[in-house]
Amino acid sequence: MTDDVILMRQGHDPSPFGPERDVLFFDQPLLPERLAQVTTAQLWAPHDEKIARLPKVIGEMTNLISLTISGGSSEPSLVSDLQTGDLPESLEELRILDEYGRVVTWPDVQLPRLKTLFVSDVFRFNASAFPQLHSLSLKPDRAQTNLRQALRLPIDELNVLNVSLDESIFEIISDRPLRLLGLLSGTKLTSLEGIQALPALESLRLKNLRALSDISALRDLPNLTQLDIQYCRRIRGIGVLADLTSLERLTLVGCGDLGLSELKDVIDRIPRSTIGATT
Repeated sequence: MTDDVILMRQGHDPSPFGPERDVLFFDQPLLPERLAQVTTAQLWAPHDEKIARLPKVIGEMTNLISLTISGGSSEPSLVSDLQTGDLPESLEELRILDEYGRVVTWPDVQLPRLKTLFVSDVFRFNASAFPQLHSLSLKPDRAQTNLRQALRLPIDELNVLNVSLDESIFEIISDRPLRLLGLLSGTKLTSLEGIQALPALESLRLKNLRALSDISALRDLPNLTQLDIQYCRRIRGIGVLADLTSLERLTLVGCGDLGLSELKDVIDRIPRSTIGATT
């Protein structure tokens, strides 16, 4: 018996999840003492039997810390129809995954202890719902309204899952003293000019930015200790690594021929580096 469980309806096949995770059938009676043991849960259903309403037992998991709503497992109503008490106040991490590119709208429900929130689709919400949030991953709407709403939160980590702006994105997010930033997917960002407005940045992740070429502005991040660049095949000026004297961890994967042979001494001085698929 573990504190990490899969929640599903009785009759569905639990075998894909392996023996290391317990399965609880939310449509069957469950003892309160068993529910109190659960700290991590994943809600799952097959695509042809999606869940329209959050199972009542989740609100009864008084020590639940982390909840994942699996991609393709839920109807849009599962989130939009949430009411106060449906989720336990103990919740600190929530992951809402989806496979259909829908808009996820958060209702007037507050999660007072939530620290980490990941939503794979466009997410509409009011910042007052998450007063203690520190890490947010979301896909912005067209007007960037939800991105600006995010900056009202006490976050120090932001992951933008679809960068639909050019360098103006740095001006928008400079309202928060971010320590960790991820820019993941997009076709408009061509350079990092403007990232100087985030001098507190310690970790930067760049992935699948198909137009990104100029990364020279990295030299203006004095506190950068972690840099992760993946599948950004147009980048140039990799020599900027020589100026990142505080760098402790470097990942370069799937970025083509960067000319790293000329920077061997620079890379060797970085305590942890992962270099792959650069040819």
